[in-house]
This record gives sequence, C-alpha cells and structure tokens, in this order.
Amino acid sequence: MRMHLDHDDRAGQRAFRNQLGVVAGIMPVVAFVLVVDRGSVSTLALIGTALPLAALVATAAAPPSIDPRWFAAVLAADVASIAFIRGDVPSIGVSALFTLPALWSGYAFGFRGAAVTSTVAVGLLWFGAPGEWIAIDADDTARLVSLPLIIAAVSGTAAALARRGRARQELLHAQTELLRRRLAEVEAREELVRAVLDSVDFDVLAFDDAGRTTVTNSGRGGGVGLDDLADCTAATNLQTLVRRTLEGTELEEVLVPVRRPDGVARTYTVSTRLLPDEGGGGGVLVARDVTAERSALEARDDLVSSVSHELRTPTTAVLGSVELAREVEGLPADAERLLDVASRNAERLVELVGGILTAAREEQVDLVLAPCDLLDVIDAAVEAAEPAARVAGVELRIGTADAPVRVVADAFRIRQVVDNLVSNAVKYNHDGGWVDIGAHAVGDRVWLIVRDDGVGIADADQDRLFERFFRAESVRSTGIHGTGLGLRISRQIAQRHGGDLAVTSTLGEGTTVTMTLPAAGPERTGVRA
Repeated sequence: MRMHLDHDDRAGQRAFRNQLGVVAGIMPVVAFVLVVDRGSVSTLALIGTALPLAALVATAAAPPSIDPRWFAAVLAADVASIAFIRGDVPSIGVSALFTLPALWSGYAFGFRGAAVTSTVAVGLLWFGAPGEWIAIDADDTARLVSLPLIIAAVSGTAAALARRGRARQELLHAQTELLRRRLAEVEAREELVRAVLDSVDFDVLAFDDAGRTTVTNSGRGGGVGLDDLADCTAATNLQTLVRRTLEGTELEEVLVPVRRPDGVARTYTVSTRLLPDEGGGGGVLVARDVTAERSALEARDDLVSSVSHELRTPTTAVLGSVELAREVEGLPADAERLLDVASRNAERLVELVGGILTAAREEQVDLVLAPCDLLDVIDAAVEAAEPAARVAGVELRIGTADAPVRVVADAFRIRQVVDNLVSNAVKYNHDGGWVDIGAHAVGDRVWLIVRDDGVGIADADQDRLFERFFRAESVRSTGIHGTGLGLRISRQIAQRHGGDLAVTSTLGEGTTVTMTLPAAGPERTGVRA
C-alpha cells in the first residue's frame, strides 16, 4: 500500500483525527460488552482495546510532515485490535467495527489500500472467529454475509471521494501556481513600465472612469507639469482636461499656457486618450513642457518677420525702379529683356516676403467675427480670379445652392482662404481645365469645396503639404512660382475658426480641397492682438 501523495505537511494531523474516529467507534462497543457480559471479556479483548489507544498516542506524537505510508502500521493495529475483540466477544456488532479501518484505508491509501484492508477484514470476519458461526442464528448469518459487501462499499466509496478530493486539490494547486507566475509576470511588467515612465521627460497620468488618479510618474521633471496644470485656470486645469476626456473629447497636442504664482510662465502640450471599457475604462493624459521649444519658435518667427520686413522695403524700391526704367523710350531689346527678368524676380521676391510676413502675423491677429454668407465670399473670390483663369484657359464654375450658406466668421480671412485655394487650382492646372467651387451646410457645420482636374499631387508629398515653404515635386521643376505658404496659412485660418482644411489628390487627375467650419463660429479665438 502507498499514499497517492508522497509528501503532505498535514499527514500526521489527519492520521491522528482518523485514529481518533476509530477509537471513538471501538470504545463504546467495548464499554457495552463490559456492562452486559463482563465475564466474557478476557486477555484478547484487553489487548484489542489497548492497541488502538497505543496507535492514537503514536499518531499524536508523529511529526506533521511524516511520510503517510508509515500509517499503514496503524491501520494494521486497528484491524488486529478488532480481530482480538471479536475473537473474545463474537458478535455482529463487533464485526461491524471492521468498517472503521476500511473507511480510513480507502481514504488514505486509495483503491489499493481499500482492497487490501477489505480482503483482510473479510478474511478475519469469516475465519478469524470460528465459534461465531455456532453462536449466531440464521438472521445473524445473513447479516454476516452482507457485512463484507458493506465493508467493501464503504472503503471503495471513501477511496473514490479521496481521489476526487486529491484531484481537486492538485488542480487548485496548479491554478494557484499559475496565478502566482502570472502575478509575478504582471508585477515585473508593471515595474518595467514604471521604470520607463519615470525615465521620460514628460508627465503621464492615468485615471479611472470616475476621474481618480490610478497611475502617475515623477518624470525627469519631477511631475512639475501635472502640479502646474492642477493649479492653472479652471478652463484648462487638470481636472477639466480629465473631465473633457471622459466626456469623449480626446485632446491632441493642445497648448496650455501656465503662469505660476512666482510669475514664471510655462507652456505645456497636453494629449489625452480614452482607455477601452474592457480594461476598466478611464484614460491617459500626457503633458510635455514645450516652453523652450515655443520660445525658440517665437524667436525664429521674430527673426524671419524682421528680416522679411527689412527686405520688403528695398525690394519694393527695386521693383519701382525697374518699372520706371521700362518707361524710358528707346531701350535696346536686350535691356528690356533684362528688365523683364528683373521685374519678374522682384515681384516673386515681394510675393515671397509678403507670404512670410503673413505667416508670421497670422497667429497674432484677432479674428473679427460676424455673420456672413459663404456664397458671397465665393462670388467675390471667383470674380477676382477670373482674369487669371481666362489667361490660363481654365474654366471657373460655381456650384448652385438653394439657400444662403450662413456662418459666423471673419469674412476677410475666409476670403483669403478662398483666394489661395482658387489661385492654386488655376495655377496648377492646364489649358482647357476646370475648377469647381461650392459651399453647403450640413447640420451645425458648413463646407467649402474647391475641386480641379489639374496636375495633382503625388502620394509621397501629401503628408507635407501643410509644412512651411514646402512645394510638391511635381511643380518644383516647372516654371510656376509659389512660396509654399498658402495651404499652411489657409489651414491656420480654418483651425482658428474651429474648423479644419483637408486635401485629397491624385497625381495627373486633380485635387480636392475641403474646408469645414462650425456654422455658429469658434468657441473662442484664443489669440493675442
């Protein structure tokens, strides 16, 4: 016989409890016999009574982690004790005590232990006390025959229940070990993520669906950015940004200026993302200090603006002088040609300087908002572009509308956008081409669409269309002049109105530019005078 589990830290304790149950079953029977027929009790019964008591003391003294296989000797002592008592006092009541060690054997040693113990018990039951067959009547004989079946059933049932219990215990142990390993992996990953977060130079804040902070990092800046955002104005403070995110408005590189109590001004870019509901919801906020970058950009813009302004005056003077020189009569043909070259290049330089100055001023001029009809703006822009379109052989077509397309906007700035878009559509077209200009309202937004069948833009260039001074490869090699500022300025104007401007194009087939604006106007201009 062997135990299914070779090592059990509580085997000794369980053996003591099992032996205590056997003793509790044997002692009342012995006590009853002593009361009813004390004269029939002899040395064998006394030995049978002492053996389980001695085994009880042995199990009580055994170490808790003792090898369970040693308790086979305790079972043997129990079976022998019952055999001794039965040899002295043959009766069905005493014989029924064999079920106690059979029960323990099945539980502790499985089906093999149950089979061995049941076989020994049945052998002792039938052949261990021959005088019993003389002392019992016919009814007792029937019970004596059925008792082995009961012993086998009890022992087998105990073995089956024990096996099931051990299987559950092993499964639970395996699941516990798996969970322990997974927990260790999660903790290791969490430490790695925290180490990464603490090493970056921006602040990260994770929050749950109630806006409570769950994870944050100190960052190389010591978490100062989150402290600054928490203390700034109510419109842009940390809690407001978190609430807006939870309401569904994810932020993308939003500039948040902060002025500390000591008067120091800082600027942060804030981006937020919502987390999926499957992970518990909430979101993440990332704040990066861009004060130095903004200062550098402002210094660059100031330098470009100053240089451009200084260049504009002499360039205008050169252009005026060229025009005066062209009015002189009798100029040689070569001189007129050179003056034409000088005039074209001076005009191009004036255009370039003007574009740079406009780009530098664009973020520093307040919008003058008022209700206007977008169709009127389109009509005025098309009328101004008509002469250049006729020279280029391009047809300008205005879409029809059933009703005015009203919007609260700066009409002068919107006209500037339409002029840029129509001018580009004409400039980068071909003889016999066309340009469609239209506007319509959808819900609380208005749409302006300028579409042409011109040269188009390659896919590789479309991601850079809104960079300053960028010109697509398809037009750089042509004689068409441009500053590379028109689309950027147009998009800035659209975004300052609370809208946006998008370009889709296919090389050789044409371009479509779409500007969307909120019909009610921007929530706030957000710029300085």
